[in-house]
Amino acid sequence: MPNIWLISEKTTESVMNNFFIVPNVKKDTDLSVTKRICSLLTENGRNVYVYIGDEVDFNDVKASAVNEMPADCELVIVIGGDGSFIDASSFAVDNDVPILGINLGKTGFLSEVEPSELSVLNKIFTSEYKINEKMLLGVTVVENDGREYYSERLAVNDIVISHTSFLGVSEFVIYSNEGGIKYRADGVVISTPAGSTAYSLSAGGPVVSHDTDAVIVTPIAPHSIFNRSIVFSDKDVIKVKNLGAESMKISIDGRFFADIGQGAKCTVKVSEKRIKVLTFKENSMFSNLFGKIQVVEDII
Repeated sequence: MPNIWLISEKTTESVMNNFFIVPNVKKDTDLSVTKRICSLLTENGRNVYVYIGDEVDFNDVKASAVNEMPADCELVIVIGGDGSFIDASSFAVDNDVPILGINLGKTGFLSEVEPSELSVLNKIFTSEYKINEKMLLGVTVVENDGREYYSERLAVNDIVISHTSFLGVSEFVIYSNEGGIKYRADGVVISTPAGSTAYSLSAGGPVVSHDTDAVIVTPIAPHSIFNRSIVFSDKDVIKVKNLGAESMKISIDGRFFADIGQGAKCTVKVSEKRIKVLTFKENSMFSNLFGKIQVVEDII
């Protein structure tokens, strides 16, 4: 069940009281946005915890600075761009709580709230929000000797498999179930619907509704006539085998995971875990996308 509505009756069961804020100090350099959110929440009687790691000297009497997420937190609020959202997603996924993004990035496809719109957070207190569950991808590497190792990190956007140097051409086969297609290409992007507006889109892939459970496979600069994306079911297990003489690299949401040597392969499939994303807008995915694209076009 991908969508959970919590806009109905204002019951105490759906009211959130404990919040975990993850700021990006490179984006929110003076923590002004972080402190504004802390004030809004604490003035409404909520408990606020701010994740500072070992980097930030955070001194705010209205919130508690912590180095890990307390068990009683009901919402992760991440301040930054899409990279910040992805990095903080593990807090939400591991603790099975929703996440909300405050955009301080250039476009912020994953974050719907701008710093100028922080008053919308008041809707949390009246349960006027929706929680969308989005699929995640997991990857397992299978060595030639049969050894397997699985990444604990799950992909919010995509898994990219490419030439080790990012300069050469790789040879590989992509297959699922009975069939397979051989490619000579710079690599391949295997994305979630949420990731269809990220690297996959840049590589020529389709925009897929975030409410759809599907896996999008898009070759990167293929040296072949067949250069189209393939949209697989969320039930399919996708395998990539390296046919070339050189290794290929696997990255998960832009973070390096492992190499695939000659003859080795990896499998990508939808994880049983999902990420819960809090939103205040009904059916906002495409309107949000078109608005972000307009911003990019205006910048250009």
